[in-house]
Amino acid sequence: MAATKKKQQEAPTPQVEARIDRMVDGDFKTKAFASATIGGAFAVHGLRVIETDKGRFISMPQESYKKNGETKYNDTFHAITAEARTALVEAVNDAYDEQKLQEQQEQKGDAPDQTMSQQM
Repeated sequence: MAATKKKQQEAPTPQVEARIDRMVDGDFKTKAFASATIGGAFAVHGLRVIETDKGRFISMPQESYKKNGETKYNDTFHAITAEARTALVEAVNDAYDEQKLQEQQEQKGDAPDQTMSQQM
């Protein structure tokens, strides 16, 4: 078993591609929902981009259940190695930053048209 664990940790980190499925409007901690494709072979849905006082955090998809009247959560997907988690988090953060930039550019692009329409 120890040899298997060591072999897993030495495995190269697969390529991770991420996209933002939905941005969340309003004053909520969750800012977006994302999906990622890992190594062109696996898809992960339900990743959340969360902004807190401590900074941005990428939350893994999870399921909830009740135990002794208390709600508990389990990640349904998680990275095995630190390198894999870093690759996933960076890909989602990059996709989120690109989406925010695109939305800002669209808003700036729309604003002059609206102003021009109002003046006419």
